[in-house]
Amino acid sequence: MKIAITGHSKGIGKALYDNLSQDHVVEGYSRSNGYDIATDIDKIIFDAIDCDVFVNNAYKGIQQVDILYKLYNHWKNHKSKTIVNINSISKYPGLSGNMTGYSAHKAALWHAASQIMFKDPTRRCRIININPGYVNTSMTNHMPDIEGKSITADECADTIAWAINQPQHIEIGELTVYRTFI
Repeated sequence: MKIAITGHSKGIGKALYDNLSQDHVVEGYSRSNGYDIATDIDKIIFDAIDCDVFVNNAYKGIQQVDILYKLYNHWKNHKSKTIVNINSISKYPGLSGNMTGYSAHKAALWHAASQIMFKDPTRRCRIININPGYVNTSMTNHMPDIEGKSITADECADTIAWAINQPQHIEIGELTVYRTFI
């Protein structure tokens, strides 16, 4: 299986890249290797179009929604293709903290994926939506309120890899992964 991951050089994307590279061919698309989802969406899609799985991980405003729609238009008739959207529990009301813009963008991504999944009767590609809770990464280590509430990036990556590796006829419409608050 050939897999593309945006944001593969840090956090969840890096852990997922390392995890999936053990058994699959994985291509990474990050600013670290010349791909910026803020400006290079068409380039990323062009370069990843021959992959079997596309992990829509890197966050930069509403661009994840743009990537989803553009890639979906190429892959919607291919039952061997999978789009994985890395979302967030912050999309749920009351769980956004002070990240209202981030939460709104993640809610928009979830809504766009849900519209595709449930409203397009011609769709053939698989859509998987992952909602991580707090994940301990360099992007969250400045948030003291997550101590004891977070999972590791590797734990999150293991769950995402499990979902990707399910048989193609199994679609995980929404999977939320977080540490229990007990």
